[in-house]
Amino acid sequence: MLDGIISSKSITMKNTSSKALMPFEAEDAAEILASKIRVARIARSWTQAELAQRTNLSTRTITSIESGAVNVQWGFVLKVLWSLDLIDDFIESLKSVGMNDTEFTYLAQAQPKRVREKGGR
Repeated sequence: MLDGIISSKSITMKNTSSKALMPFEAEDAAEILASKIRVARIARSWTQAELAQRTNLSTRTITSIESGAVNVQWGFVLKVLWSLDLIDDFIESLKSVGMNDTEFTYLAQAQPKRVREKGGR
């Protein structure tokens, strides 16, 4: 087994800098989103400090987001996307993930409010 790589069944995961187990594909997605955020910030001629001020986040958090860190709070990433006027594009791209709106709506309405463990109470 390679150092830092764990293989379980058909899922290959990597130990990330945050010590969490992260599938390679998820890590790739984080890096793509991070680079798009960085390029959008630079295209606006904003420093990381300026983006931090506009989002009311720390410069360290902005640096973490732009480096593709997976341990950043999801709300912080959304706040940055909103500040850079990327949130609408992000929402549109999410709509095409997995299934179309009609399928999603049908499945969402057919689901129970909670899922209980098998054999549970």
